[in-house]
Amino acid sequence: MDRSPKAETTRGHLKHRMPGRVRIVLDRPLPHSTRLESLATALAAIPGIDSAEIRPTSGSIVIRHRGDFDELRESIAREGIQIASSITHLQPIDPMGAAAQKLGTVDGAIARLTDGRADLWSLAFAGLVAGGVIQLARGRVAGPALTLLGQAATLSMARPLRTFIR
Repeated sequence: MDRSPKAETTRGHLKHRMPGRVRIVLDRPLPHSTRLESLATALAAIPGIDSAEIRPTSGSIVIRHRGDFDELRESIAREGIQIASSITHLQPIDPMGAAAQKLGTVDGAIARLTDGRADLWSLAFAGLVAGGVIQLARGRVAGPALTLLGQAATLSMARPLRTFIR
């Protein structure tokens, strides 16, 4: 039985969306490679779509387009790709906030373990001073010792300015 490319519907969801580019991840099992190739050709022929690249390793199609992608969705559906969901905004990545939260967790755990007698700041300060003294004892004054002691001084001066999120 011979099926035309539009006879079967391929399902997928938007994985990534930015102006001029979307990535649609296809549901598994992936269609046969000839079906994927015919999809890419059909998508690239849609007015407003500049290219459609099949990525079989990730099971996705990357579409480069002009204008608003939502206006192209109906044409894409006519070519046989049903898109299950849409990503409207990507959440910004906040590595500093995430690190502050994790450090806050560690800080709280240290405070609980030591009955409030120590925290992350004081342990980091003590570790840097100890490392600096060890480097001084080894005769490495100019590089490692001054660097470690300088970082300890920076910690002691910055302590009032920084709080961790617990």
